[in-house]
Amino acid sequence: MNIVVCVKQVMLHDMADESKETGGTSREASQLVNNANDYYAVEEALKLKDRYGGTVTCLSMGPEKCQEQLREIAALGVDRIVLLSGRDFAGADTLATSYTLAAGIRKISDFQLVLTGEQSLDGETGQVGPSLAEQLGLVHVANVSEICSVHANKEMVVKRELEDREITIKLPLPALLCIRKHINQPRIPSVVGLMKAKTAKIPVWGPDDLGIEPGRVGLGGSPTRVVGVYHPAGKERTANGEIIRYADDQQCAAHILSKIGACDDKRTGVFT
Repeated sequence: MNIVVCVKQVMLHDMADESKETGGTSREASQLVNNANDYYAVEEALKLKDRYGGTVTCLSMGPEKCQEQLREIAALGVDRIVLLSGRDFAGADTLATSYTLAAGIRKISDFQLVLTGEQSLDGETGQVGPSLAEQLGLVHVANVSEICSVHANKEMVVKRELEDREITIKLPLPALLCIRKHINQPRIPSVVGLMKAKTAKIPVWGPDDLGIEPGRVGLGGSPTRVVGVYHPAGKERTANGEIIRYADDQQCAAHILSKIGACDDKRTGVFT
């Protein structure tokens, strides 16, 4: 089974710099780390490879400086890493991002499964995975909490986590899965993996390599955009709560209501 895992590098929130070109944050100028949620998707891919054979290719879109973080993923034992990079890709929203990633996956071509994390820790939209599936014409399942089995690279069974229950789904391959965090325990890279990652070749594909339509990538291909980035004014938020334990539920409820009433409109003195 050949698997493609989409990974992203996100900015540390306290070190994010604003882009003068797009108004949003600039990954080119900011300190980056691998999106934590993507490690669970990488681990699932490696577990499937251990069980069924095949290859694991990680695909990312970002500035060329992302190669430093991608080597950390290479150390985990993936077979190949590809970086999509170019000035034309800057400022992409979820739609333009999914279009670009889809072009990269089509160039890879030989795959049965695409995995993504449930969401990135910067945008937190959870839109790229489902949008990518639509771009590729693949069936997809979000909130996957377990990959149960794969049958002859033709179909698989997974569990999907809902708010109040878990359901089992059988779906044909190729497919795309959005992996829930904590589905597994991501592995720690070995010493051998770390040594290999230092010299791993990470090909960089630009717009010309992907044969894309220029108007559908980057800021120009994004119907939504970040118009500004700011930090809340004033003092930092501090915890100002209290923990009170009551053996009797009614006493606890009465105390909470008294606290809420104290914050109510003092002009009326009435809590509603």
